[in-house]
Amino acid sequence: MKKISKQIDISILEKAKILESINRYLSKYESIKDKCFACNVINNTLIIGTTDSSTLNLLRNYYREILKDINSEMNELLSVKLNNVRFKIIKNPKIN
Repeated sequence: MKKISKQIDISILEKAKILESINRYLSKYESIKDKCFACNVINNTLIIGTTDSSTLNLLRNYYREILKDINSEMNELLSVKLNNVRFKIIKNPKIN
């Protein structure tokens, strides 16, 4: 049986690793711990999904801190410097 890493493009695995690290970073905010998720990184923009609008408003308050911390703590993982964070309301991925 082939390893899964041989069947999946390495760039997808790298992006998943980056998003997982960002999710771990976002979990430091206790009030939004299970309500926000790093969804994607596109063109120097981090897209964060939240499950409700109140969490989205809280995240907007942390916008600059999130951007600064992710750029400084994850500069070895990210190949580019993030310039922007976009927020979207998403369906809760933990619900089956």
